Amino acid sequence: MIRSNVVAAFALGALFTLAAVPAYADATGDVRAAWQKFLGLSSYEMSFGTGSRSGTVDIVKPNSRHVRTAKGEIISIGSDFYLKRGNSGWRKLPASAGQNAAGAFLNMETLGRKVNGATATDLGMKSVDGETLHAYHVTVSGARAVNVYVARDGFVHRVDDGSTGGGRFSKFNAVPPIRAPM
Repeated sequence: MIRSNVVAAFALGALFTLAAVPAYADATGDVRAAWQKFLGLSSYEMSFGTGSRSGTVDIVKPNSRHVRTAKGEIISIGSDFYLKRGNSGWRKLPASAGQNAAGAFLNMETLGRKVNGATATDLGMKSVDGETLHAYHVTVSGARAVNVYVARDGFVHRVDDGSTGGGRFSKFNAVPPIRAPM
């Protein structure tokens, strides 16, 4: 169940990152500019889902991830993969198992290539969770359309895909290094 949540989180994250900075020229151009800014991040945190299907992912480039859900945690550092379910202790998975599960940890840079096929519509300023954010409706060829909400800092702060509870981005360049738990 953790793996399916993680896969869903990263697939959703791929769409979430196709956001825009406050409008300057055109909405689609803003989406592309925001993607370039996002690619420059060294780390960020993404919260996703609702209720028991919610979680948080810390991402530290180039290849470290820490996923936390109600059911457990996963840490991936390079080719090393660790799993903790419930209150049980951490266990390191064999390299082959880690490689299979690491499919969930697709690199955002790879997924971001879809931005060239994206189109965006400017929805104006919206109040979301107490923040005033610039909203865009983004459609990517072959993917579900999403609404992305961008703060004055030019980073996506929230995304709503209309079904999974959306996602929130924070801690831009502020996530500490992820260390092996054992």
